[in-house]
Amino acid sequence: MSYRVCENSPLVVSPDVSGSRPGRGLSNHERAKSYSSFDKLRMSGLGRRHFSHRLLRRDCPASRKVVIAFLVRLGYSQGSFGLAVYTLETFQVQALEGVRVVEVAQVWAAPGAGMYLADQGADVIKVEPPWGDEARRLLTQPPIAGGESRAFLAINRNKRGIALDIAHPQGQDVLYRLVDQSDVFIHNFRPGVAPKLGYDYQTLSRRNPRLVYVEVSAFGQHGPYARRRGYDLLFQSLSGILSKRRTAEGTPIASGVWVADASTPIAIAYGVTLALLARQRTGRGQRVEAALLHMALAMQTVDMVRVERENPQQFGTDFSAQALYSPYRCQDGRFIQLAVIGDQQFAAMCRALELEHLIDDPEFGDSLKRAQRSQELHELIAGIVATRSRDEWLETLERHDVAAAPVLERNEVFDHPQVQANGMFATQEHPQAGRVDMVDVPVRLSDTPGGLRRPAPLLGQHTQEVLEELGYSQEELQRLRAMKVIS
Repeated sequence: MSYRVCENSPLVVSPDVSGSRPGRGLSNHERAKSYSSFDKLRMSGLGRRHFSHRLLRRDCPASRKVVIAFLVRLGYSQGSFGLAVYTLETFQVQALEGVRVVEVAQVWAAPGAGMYLADQGADVIKVEPPWGDEARRLLTQPPIAGGESRAFLAINRNKRGIALDIAHPQGQDVLYRLVDQSDVFIHNFRPGVAPKLGYDYQTLSRRNPRLVYVEVSAFGQHGPYARRRGYDLLFQSLSGILSKRRTAEGTPIASGVWVADASTPIAIAYGVTLALLARQRTGRGQRVEAALLHMALAMQTVDMVRVERENPQQFGTDFSAQALYSPYRCQDGRFIQLAVIGDQQFAAMCRALELEHLIDDPEFGDSLKRAQRSQELHELIAGIVATRSRDEWLETLERHDVAAAPVLERNEVFDHPQVQANGMFATQEHPQAGRVDMVDVPVRLSDTPGGLRRPAPLLGQHTQEVLEELGYSQEELQRLRAMKVIS
């Protein structure tokens, strides 16, 4: 087989899989190792001298020799590491391979978008201030060794990281040069800050008309809250999420999930890919806007519907807290969650709980009546569920085809057989944290599946590497360090 350089059908270097379908059967560690080797090859002087493009393809006799030589230089023996180079049609290229993203953002929401793009192969360069992203110190769980946040490890996986003072004139020049060679720019400055720093859409799009420019705000670009600081619980409060669950005294109860921080990254990644698709047709980039308050509302799309004509009989019923959609304590102190929807499922539940007399009771004859008598139903179900263990009830409910699930503690989730069977967690090695288990890419593409290639960067880990790619000499790097523009 021969190879040549071409942009259109990329290749990936991976361990030999002994004749099986390319990429199938590789462990997460092996796949990450192959991606890492390929990244090193592309970014090396050897790779840049021999390949005028970032992507490889068949048909060039010199290419195979170069790749093998590089792998040997990395320490692989030709006997123990067979070379397998595959075209886009067979497997290994990633969906966003060749897309460069500059992420000038902190904490979770905007960096989370960078994570989703990086998971699919984009070269995401995380630009942190010299003192680091605030997310490194934002603790919602015990920190890792060294005191940093474990959330940072997940949100910033697969990225390269540089430490740069973007407010310094020399730092601005570095960022401009980086933007000039990139496809996407993501920031979460408060409204009005980007123009002051020189990173507004008009400025950057003049430099790079193909740039997809993403600005993420807390409450939106306009209105009385536009310039305020925003955090997830504030969005839950203002969007009505916090009012849905209350204690007996009426105090609002938080959802327990970072609703806006977790959903906004998905929406941004969706917007970026749409803008990249549109750019293929128009040749121009565009602005992509997202607000965390808006996403907190979007997470309630099925509930946040106000109509002119409503049924007055339905007022006074709390449809968000129904007996048939509630957790129940079992005899062993553990909980199960029921999800009973519709007449057939109600009848099945009644048979499982030996409440057959309710099936034909007109007082529980439809969903509205059951919702209106929810308290009575809850007391009946709670008394019965408390008589058996959780596992006994799960077996009984499954036998009657009643939708139910155990309420798992956090550490139980990692080892649950359903989660394990579908590979919903992946493992990485991190230089400070050691072995790290985290949620794997949640969307699976058959031929370009994405995945974990590199751990979250240490502060400034790739500063020199990235600036060398931009053409900075060693003398210029030394001068920037002396001026404390980079670290």
